[in-house]
Amino acid sequence: MVGVSADKPEVQQRFIDTFDLTFPMISDTDRRIIEAYGTRKVLGVTAERTTFLIDPEGRIARVWRKVKVQGHTDDVLAEIERRRGAE
Repeated sequence: MVGVSADKPEVQQRFIDTFDLTFPMISDTDRRIIEAYGTRKVLGVTAERTTFLIDPEGRIARVWRKVKVQGHTDDVLAEIERRRGAE
């Protein structure tokens, strides 16, 4: 799992610290990753919090839009476990 945002690394670090995140963040200040995944802009300004689950073949397996930070990691991990069980 990795997070991506257009924020500078120091802003990301505050976000990581605030929410006790345990995964790395990528600073996408030039917005190349954000644009490549077509993440919508909120009010035309900031990218909407979106999670993409990428399968082993590199395809987008599931998308969560308008993500709330609290509890979201648990939801994603549960989906990964569900998919592993279905294999």
